[in-house]
Amino acid sequence: MTTVEVNVYKFEELSDIAKEKAREWFRKGNLDYDWWEYVYEFHKEKIEAAGFDVTNMYFRGFWSQGDGAMFEYDYLNDKLRLEFIDQLGLSPMRKDWLINNTTIGGMGKHLGHYYHKKSCDHSIYWDVDNGDLAYGLFYDWLDSFAANFKEFVIDKYENLCNELYKALEEEYDYLNSDEVVDETIMVNKYDFYEDGIDLDIKKK
Repeated sequence: MTTVEVNVYKFEELSDIAKEKAREWFRKGNLDYDWWEYVYEFHKEKIEAAGFDVTNMYFRGFWSQGDGAMFEYDYLNDKLRLEFIDQLGLSPMRKDWLINNTTIGGMGKHLGHYYHKKSCDHSIYWDVDNGDLAYGLFYDWLDSFAANFKEFVIDKYENLCNELYKALEEEYDYLNSDEVVDETIMVNKYDFYEDGIDLDIKKK
């Protein structure tokens, strides 16, 4: 039997080249957990405050075409209708007509194989809520805002998806930054060979 003695090093004792190799090793398994849950939780509150009742959230990658983030929803809060009406260039009286004689509804479900702001199938409803207005020009005028409301909601939805994706990307980059990786390695007191290879890797 031969006994071989080797020197082992803490991260801070490694050369700059060895430290970079140690970082590469650590990053391979650094995010083997649901690191995105905090981002989801924060943005779910923000999205629901904007008027969408979130049921699921998804994202995909950061480097390929088709990557992005999106969410599904099964309800639209009436605040979206009021916000839409408020930004219209109408007189207060006409805005009141819209407020008092329309209702909304909607849901959005994932569509396709990718997860990004365009991969949501929106079903958005703008209804005239007055039985006395079944026919006539006033009904047609109230109903004429349906397409603009749908566009308003989808535009808000896509902006929220962009914000979610940007936050996920920033969190991913932060967790993989040299500063965070170095600190985590040192806190966990990993041992390395002189070249920056983790001790357990060479044991295997």
